[in-house]
Amino acid sequence: MITKRRPKILKSRQLAESWRIKFYEDILQFDAAKRARFPRINVPNFAVAVAVRKQDGKIPLVRQYRHGARRVFWELPGGMVDNNERPLDSIKREFREEVGFKLLEPRFITNIYVAPAYSSQVAHVYTGRVRCLRSKSLDTKGISVRFVRNTLALKLLSNSISASHLLAYLIVCIQQGEVFQE
Repeated sequence: MITKRRPKILKSRQLAESWRIKFYEDILQFDAAKRARFPRINVPNFAVAVAVRKQDGKIPLVRQYRHGARRVFWELPGGMVDNNERPLDSIKREFREEVGFKLLEPRFITNIYVAPAYSSQVAHVYTGRVRCLRSKSLDTKGISVRFVRNTLALKLLSNSISASHLLAYLIVCIQQGEVFQE
């Protein structure tokens, strides 16, 4: 059955909170006869960037451990949007912290809802260029950075899939007319 309108939220109860994450249970009323319980998680939004280094066309990827998956992933540079921070300011800050370069001419591409069934978390996707000079401070946070060509980027992002990063990368590449051939 397709619901034509939003269900009414009858009750919302916070179950737990840790750091900036809150867990809820909501009771929804779909129609006169149907009520259902749904879990909901409030998680901070994040921003990622697909940026190109002008002199060789390579993009930076960041390799880091992700505890939730208990794996190491290659990802796009980015990170959480802090409280009262604009996504654009967040991606500029995170890019400088993780890559050690400045993100030039950032341009908003799209928002990706990471897990809309139970969370409103959004990945804000940007594109831009990489400034060639090193910034004075580089907060590595236990990560490594590598500049790679598109074909290798696609392979690394697809190997241990961090879905929102891979999707963001593909959206930007399709929009820019990139073709992946060996």
